[in-house]
Amino acid sequence: MSETFDAVVIGSGLGAATAGALYAKAGHRVLMLERMESFGGAASRFIREGQVFETALHETTAPRDGDVKEEVFRALDLFDRVTFVPVPELHEVRATALGAPFTLPHGYDAIAAAVADRFPQHAAAVRAFLDDLEHIRHLLSLTAHRGGLGWWVRHGPEILSDLRHAGRDFGRSLSEMLDRHFGADETVKAALVPNLAYYHDDPDRLWWTFFAVAQGEYYRHGGYFIRGGSTVLVRALLDVIRAAGGQTRAGRTVHEILLDTEGRAAGVVYRDSHGGLQTARAPIVFAGCAPEQLADMLPADRRAAFLAPYDGKTRSLTLMQASFALTRPAADLGLTAYSTVLVPDWMTGLRDLKDAAALIGDDPRPDRLPPLTVVDYGRIDAGLPGPGPAPVAVAALDRLDNWEGLSDAAYAARKTAWLDALIGRLDREWPGFAQAVRLSDLATARTMAHWMGTPGGAVYGFAPDAPAGMPKPPTKVDTTIPGLFLGSAWAGTGGFTGVMVGGKAAADAAL
Repeated sequence: MSETFDAVVIGSGLGAATAGALYAKAGHRVLMLERMESFGGAASRFIREGQVFETALHETTAPRDGDVKEEVFRALDLFDRVTFVPVPELHEVRATALGAPFTLPHGYDAIAAAVADRFPQHAAAVRAFLDDLEHIRHLLSLTAHRGGLGWWVRHGPEILSDLRHAGRDFGRSLSEMLDRHFGADETVKAALVPNLAYYHDDPDRLWWTFFAVAQGEYYRHGGYFIRGGSTVLVRALLDVIRAAGGQTRAGRTVHEILLDTEGRAAGVVYRDSHGGLQTARAPIVFAGCAPEQLADMLPADRRAAFLAPYDGKTRSLTLMQASFALTRPAADLGLTAYSTVLVPDWMTGLRDLKDAAALIGDDPRPDRLPPLTVVDYGRIDAGLPGPGPAPVAVAALDRLDNWEGLSDAAYAARKTAWLDALIGRLDREWPGFAQAVRLSDLATARTMAHWMGTPGGAVYGFAPDAPAGMPKPPTKVDTTIPGLFLGSAWAGTGGFTGVMVGGKAAADAAL
């Protein structure tokens, strides 16, 4: 059977869903095909014994006041469909070197005051660090919403000021900037950047410009959770496609991207829920998957040229996440923050983070556990229903090769060992945690690779490495196949904001 649409969307992750929704809103009939039986990719949730668990979202930024998601939300009328719940503070950091736990608030002034109180020798340095960050964040946020001549006249002086101040640092790494301001003091760095693992596992490679834009929004306004979980946003985007006359179909795997006689995208061939092959013809294809996956769907003689622009790019990190349902609220056990980062004693600085993922490849040792991010959804109105208190999530860096080559029995045994080790670590930090666990689940890098379908289980597309030479645009949605656009983290950067910006850029290019 063959059908005709204005666009086909491969995958239903946030980036692909954003591209499809914007294209549908512009008056086009869109078909979305998702290989899994449910929509959303990483932006999903699961249910165990009536308890709803979030799979991806710990926090994101709110689409307001210059946040680059704001334009998408306005274009798709999403503000009434999605509720953003503020997170009380950015992070609490617990490390032996810090002494008492350090709370990182949000708001530049509050951050500067907190750092100056704990690290008075860095009172001036933290202000300079935040100033450097804000010039880059403001510059890119401003130019992302550029308009006509009148806009340039109004904002030209601001842009010139930002360029003068920030231009010299555009291509630097996060480590270079932290070393400039704080020297060898790793404790203040850990206090300011406890969430490094949300972006990269190596500050020597993490692009400062990317970090400044992403972390700058958290520093300015704090983190937010989507009430009900990330699937609420996915459903809202899919509703836009359906309301415009489009269709969304799960359990469909795309096997081939069709090209016309001029080499342009012409549709796809996919396997339906009964195993039969179907054809959907369309002059536009939005892809929510990785370039190397798309290459396998193209004619063999087009693959090398298609992949050439991505030579030298490295995949992002991947993660494992444990989910816990408790018999008591986590706050009763002593958790005092929404997000707590537990820094192990073996880490002497941020640069040690690059060694953390490999630890999961061995049996766990109490003295060699990775840094952990612990999220207590009970600290906010998360809207994750269940029969008991809100769940707790624990995330750590992982690698797919930690789990490859294991038999099913060995894989299950390794998972159990690590789940027990995580519970033990949390129980040492908050006595009584182990006894309060009534349900637990561990998603590994292998889980990520299967569920998201990404090479290596990469959760953020390509790694946001500092560029060699002149920095390039952060988002590139065009491919060597006219009409085929990347609409995902692989188009630019990961995270909720990054993938939605990639999806918007793909829709803009197609339009």
